[in-house]
Amino acid sequence: MRTAAACLLLAAGSAADPPKQEKNSLGMAFVVLPPGEFVMGSSPEYAAAMAKKVTGEWYRDSPPSETPPRKVTLTRGLAVCVHETRLKDFRAFVADTGYRTDAERDGKGADGKRDGKWVDAGREFNWKEMGTERGDDEPVVNVSWNDAVAFCKWLSKKEGARYRLPTEAEWEYACRAGTTGPYPWGDDEAKRDEFVWSGATAGGRPHPVMTRKPNAWGLYDLLGNAYEYCSDGWTMTFDDRPRTDPAGPAKPDADGLIVVRGGSWGTAPVHCRSAFRGSAPKDHRNRRDGFRVVRDPQ
Repeated sequence: MRTAAACLLLAAGSAADPPKQEKNSLGMAFVVLPPGEFVMGSSPEYAAAMAKKVTGEWYRDSPPSETPPRKVTLTRGLAVCVHETRLKDFRAFVADTGYRTDAERDGKGADGKRDGKWVDAGREFNWKEMGTERGDDEPVVNVSWNDAVAFCKWLSKKEGARYRLPTEAEWEYACRAGTTGPYPWGDDEAKRDEFVWSGATAGGRPHPVMTRKPNAWGLYDLLGNAYEYCSDGWTMTFDDRPRTDPAGPAKPDADGLIVVRGGSWGTAPVHCRSAFRGSAPKDHRNRRDGFRVVRDPQ
């Protein structure tokens, strides 16, 4: 019998030999990951060092929330989309259902460019209109967690399988791809630009998915390009969460925030780390936030 740790080693493979891809009817590519164990989070020492580097009020809580590191066991395999949900994937959902996003329904809009400059919450902006040219293979942004969940429900019905947002533990497991350092490619920060579209490299815009290097499991853009929503509610501590198949806090924070992961094309490179965490309301949307889907085993 193979242990969970052995399965993890088998899945890790190499960058030249990632797990085999499979596609659904939309052409979204997935790789199937087996159960496994990994160490989630950061050491207190590393988190303290990162806390001195982060910028902006929103990011201040992130490094302390990454500690303490903990061994997590995932007992079920899952299929992870190789790429972030693309503009063309979301367009197919809207065309089939007539769905209107939070930005369209509440009249507050989302982010976009006006007179060549990014503005927050313009009423004319949403997932399809950002005041700038978009490409079908770019990650969909300006969508909320609610919108992402609605997409997953539609895709589940369409494909006859359960699609959903990853738990935070599943996301980090997929991102690390068997690694233990701060990045999926190892400890060398100098290699980040080979794998990540960040605020230092993206030129002020999102880029088509899969145009940077993948991790060892063949997954692209887990760091950078778009932040990715997870299914979990946000808390500053993991102490009340199980170590086996954790799926959100036992006692969510009173303001009901959810977890976002991975950094983006519009944020500082220091945020593009395997353990980096952020939070947002369920109706939050902006030009940096999108999502990736996973599928339960069939």
